[in-house]
Amino acid sequence: MDIQFVLDPYACAKYLMSYTTKPEREMSLLLEETHKECREGNMSVRDEMKKLTGTFFNHQQVSVQEAIYRATKMPLTYSSRGFLFVPSHSNSCKFLKPDNVLKDMDPDDENIYMSNLADKYFDRPNEPEFDICMADFASEYEILSINKNVKNPKTPIKRLQTLNFAIKKRCNRKAIIRYPYFNRETDSENYYENLLSLYLPIRNRNELEKPYELFYQIGEIFDNQQQSIRKVKDIVYENQRKYEANMKETGEAESLFNELSLNMKDNEWAEIVANKEKNNLWSREIEQEDNPDFSAIHKTKNKNSFVEMKQTFSTINEIRPLLESMNHEEQEIFYYVREWCINRLHNSDVEPLRLFITGGAGTGKIHLLKCLHYEATRIFSRKKHLVPDENIDEIHTLITAFTGAAAVNVGGVTIHSAFGIGTQSNRINDHLSSDKLNSYRCKLHSLKLLFVDEVSLIQASLWGAMHSRLTQIMGIHSNTAIFGNVAIIAIGDFYQCSPVAATGIYSSLLWSDHFEYIELKINERQKTNLSFSQMLNRIRKLKKKEILTNEDRDMLEKCHQRYLTKEYHPEALHLFPKNVQVDAHNEQMIEKVCTNIRTFYETDNKNKEIKQNESKSIKKTNKQLRLAKNARVMIIKNICVNDGLANGVTGRIVDYVENNEPQVSHIKIKCDSTKVGRLHRISCPNCHGQDTICVIRESDTIDQQDADFRSKRGVKQFPLRLSWAMTIHKAQGITVDQVAISTKDMFGTGMGYTALSRVRTLEGLFLVDLHVNKFYCNENIDRVLSQMKQIKRKQLIFQKSSNYLNILFHNIEGLKCNFNALKNHYLTQHADLICLTETWLNDKIKKTNFEMNGYHLIHKSRSSSFSNNHKLHCQKRGGIALYYRDNISVEEIHSSEDLNLEHITVELLQQKIMVINCYRSPQQSKTEFLTNLTKHLTEIGIEKHIFLIGDLNENSLSDKSKPIETTLKKLGFINIFKDLPTTNSLTSLDCLYCNFTLSQDHHKGIGATYYSFHDTLRFSINDECQINNSNEEIEYNHVENMEVDDTLPSPLPIVNIPKKSYKRKNKSNDDTSNKILKKTTISTTTVRNNTAIQEKQINFLTNIIDITKNNIVENLSSTLTLTEQLSIIGLKTVKILGDGNCFFRAISHQLHRHERDHKVIRSQAIKYLTENKSEFSQFIDQTYATIDNYIKQMTKHGTYADHIAITATAVIINKNIIIHELHKKPILVPGSDFIDSQLHICYYPNKLHYDSVLCIDNNLAFLPFQDLLNTY
Repeated sequence: MDIQFVLDPYACAKYLMSYTTKPEREMSLLLEETHKECREGNMSVRDEMKKLTGTFFNHQQVSVQEAIYRATKMPLTYSSRGFLFVPSHSNSCKFLKPDNVLKDMDPDDENIYMSNLADKYFDRPNEPEFDICMADFASEYEILSINKNVKNPKTPIKRLQTLNFAIKKRCNRKAIIRYPYFNRETDSENYYENLLSLYLPIRNRNELEKPYELFYQIGEIFDNQQQSIRKVKDIVYENQRKYEANMKETGEAESLFNELSLNMKDNEWAEIVANKEKNNLWSREIEQEDNPDFSAIHKTKNKNSFVEMKQTFSTINEIRPLLESMNHEEQEIFYYVREWCINRLHNSDVEPLRLFITGGAGTGKIHLLKCLHYEATRIFSRKKHLVPDENIDEIHTLITAFTGAAAVNVGGVTIHSAFGIGTQSNRINDHLSSDKLNSYRCKLHSLKLLFVDEVSLIQASLWGAMHSRLTQIMGIHSNTAIFGNVAIIAIGDFYQCSPVAATGIYSSLLWSDHFEYIELKINERQKTNLSFSQMLNRIRKLKKKEILTNEDRDMLEKCHQRYLTKEYHPEALHLFPKNVQVDAHNEQMIEKVCTNIRTFYETDNKNKEIKQNESKSIKKTNKQLRLAKNARVMIIKNICVNDGLANGVTGRIVDYVENNEPQVSHIKIKCDSTKVGRLHRISCPNCHGQDTICVIRESDTIDQQDADFRSKRGVKQFPLRLSWAMTIHKAQGITVDQVAISTKDMFGTGMGYTALSRVRTLEGLFLVDLHVNKFYCNENIDRVLSQMKQIKRKQLIFQKSSNYLNILFHNIEGLKCNFNALKNHYLTQHADLICLTETWLNDKIKKTNFEMNGYHLIHKSRSSSFSNNHKLHCQKRGGIALYYRDNISVEEIHSSEDLNLEHITVELLQQKIMVINCYRSPQQSKTEFLTNLTKHLTEIGIEKHIFLIGDLNENSLSDKSKPIETTLKKLGFINIFKDLPTTNSLTSLDCLYCNFTLSQDHHKGIGATYYSFHDTLRFSINDECQINNSNEEIEYNHVENMEVDDTLPSPLPIVNIPKKSYKRKNKSNDDTSNKILKKTTISTTTVRNNTAIQEKQINFLTNIIDITKNNIVENLSSTLTLTEQLSIIGLKTVKILGDGNCFFRAISHQLHRHERDHKVIRSQAIKYLTENKSEFSQFIDQTYATIDNYIKQMTKHGTYADHIAITATAVIINKNIIIHELHKKPILVPGSDFIDSQLHICYYPNKLHYDSVLCIDNNLAFLPFQDLLNTY
């Protein structure tokens, strides 16, 4: 029997290809020889064929089954059971209908796919017999065409409801089902959607509620078979166990596999099952990178080494505490990067992110990196939903670091191993071989975001090599694209240690001009000791010629005195600048602490120890190692970075393992971190079931200067080093409780600051000696950072002034599980009102568990919102809450009857605003909800100022009918967040309605969260400006808000254009603009006695309709846009808000360069019309019948301005209004006797909208009289 281990996709493909294309040269020779024998024996043709056939079957290298198949063409297997694939997931593939059917279909018909088994399941007969799950339907019933004539069926045949198919129950054994597989740990939503679709009896996919995992865990539905409400989980389990007999065991195995595969190499099974794969080049990892402790690097490395990589995932239990503990600085960066990730997910053309996150030691850079990586990985994993063919194992995000210890610390890989970069030269033109390049492209072609930690240690040459390698892997050959268009987040602090004997990346051309940066300033490591933290900040940026403050000098002197009095732990970590000092201290400590010290010499290729007395030449190269049990040691080689066994990991020797010779073959170590070596302990018989790892002799040790010589001789040594002391470079990135530092021989910038900041408290800092002149930074760093762009911070929505009311709304999807996240969110403490829906709390839970400092809590459960006989009364989830700040006066408003409405209504007494926090469950009909909501609005008084806030589960972005929005609009409510996506799926379910007009002094925005499917709505309003009632008409001498009405007449289409550019000649542009902006007044008194203007006005209104009909410029191109038309004469448009007030807003912009005075202009125009009713009444058409009706309608906020209102406006501002329109000559609306007194606007008849028009240099526009169309 031919048994081979097939351990990875490449080996599998190789095995299949070798089998199907195996050479048959021997068979050809045998057949030729047989044929020759037959001819020599004078056999008949019949006998010759028999002889040849026998030779073929007796010598062919195939199995018996294959030989029989070749000879008889009989099927190899028969099965008594049918196999059926069930497309249970909503994103399953479908086949197109045949071409002849598609050709006969209506081009607008979207029903172009053939129905699959899932479609037939949802179309099954509406009978109690078919209240079954999809798995039962597929297994127990077979699908028949209605055209098929079945004679004497053993079971009844029943037609589907709409599809041209029928079903009948299987007579024989049930079919075995197959279905899509999704990973429960890494793709939970798809997993649970598939599980529910397969095993939960439903009639429509809409019956499944999102998030699916939560619906599975706590959801309840009515079971038609048992006629009772049952838990979803119980029904699914009951049906699942019929098809998955060992689902508990397989579930446990899958969970274990997922846990192990987080860091497991693809070839890990090779080490367990087949030792022959141990030295496979494809599975080798680059085991040693640059060591910054040495000034010269001579180590050779195979530049084409390839390390197997996987997309790494952090579990929610590991990462949630980190997410909840982010400070406001970290959250700002977190949501900045998160927004980019979401944009990149939906648009591959988004500019790659180039961000440098810096900050002093202890400011939480690694903390933030882990949070960013988790969220980015989670977001990009959604691509599987958007692109069904996406491979779930593709790598979208990757964490790298310069050293192995730093890579282990952040859960990543080294830069060298990640991209196959050799450590000898880091040359930019160092290319991969074609086979390795293909391997890297297979793994990294989907890479979107790369994290690089500890960038201060990276040399400029390595940075360039990384750019070259990414460009090569991504296949992008452009002079403008860097790093293969992969987004990069670099983390580090240039004020810490710099590369030894090399320049940092900040001197590279691939740095300053391409990266933006942000600095973390909150010290989390030393936050309990403010004076220590402040001293570190001062030393961090201390220049070489600057002097320490007396306060800092005194603090450091006390640390030195405490070292002299030996107040530190005997085995406290010591930091030295150089390796010579490190080795001396370690030798002292092993003599002091340990007994039975053993010396380990290097071994040759025959495993014989090389003693120092063998030869003088060898003596120079030998490296003896003195070790003992209980000795502190450090691994000095990257054995397996994915398992934490990396250069720089520390621990303590606990035992030796000897072989038969006897000789020590393994050294067992208990590492300081329990996470190190988890995979090693599974496969290692010496460490299985223990908390240890073991190391063996390796051919590549720390002595890089002699690497070439020893590798040729097969020299091996244990990759260990004593670690009671280490160099300052090696200590970068670690945190300890006590440290003793020698400052005497510090030789580089940032070394002093790096060493001092390794300890958490000042009490844990001890100085072996004190040389304050050794504390200085690289003075070029300030210049480098000043040349970099800082990230663009978003404008804050919440205002800090006490005049503003700040409102935050969020569908939190579980207050209990998300309370800490909400409380610690950087925007929460700025909100005056926090409105929450879907709290999922019942009346039994203590509200005191959810109190926040400075806020009062009002909560209402779902059961208390619905009457006992309502279907939602017993359903879980739901619940609403409202937090309000202590300094806000609030009165809760209760309904006089049970409305079956989930809401909390309060009145803000000082602001005189009613706030309704509301939620509509998808299980509640919109008709019932609107009926109950209307009753409540009527009861509290719809004429009051009302904010209606909540998740009403109606998508405002949908093209379908929106009855809730339509009804509220009729009641005078407008959704402030209409057409803005508020969920992760880019739907707009959350809303904030108000029934009064807001002043210009308000701010709104959408805020993302990591813990909910919904985003937050943020709204800030100046409550002093909200003084006008929405349902009252404005008075003519006031400028308050006006009524909104949708029954608006269309404005008269007006306006055309010459091909010349004009400017005012008599005054400078700036002076003219300033005078107009400052001196323009809006008044009706200036025109009461101006009969000339009134005559022009009457002529304009009389002739405007006839003249504009023929107003067409024939010599303009039909493809010309209005923007291009204006640019020909040196003009441009300025966008104006389109809310029905756009004409008055455009005039306000022309006068004052802002839109805020549109209400004043409308008010004065209405006042002028009222005072001159007799002159305007003749121009009122049948739409209004009377001038009074017209004035009443025009008074309302949002009513479009027509030609009558436009003429009135021109008069009251004493300006000629010039209106531009596409393919028409500009029309002059008279308002002044002076032709140069002009304001310019443009009109879009298809949108019924006006914009403001200025010169290209932003000054007011001007056209001569002959280029204008006038009607008087």
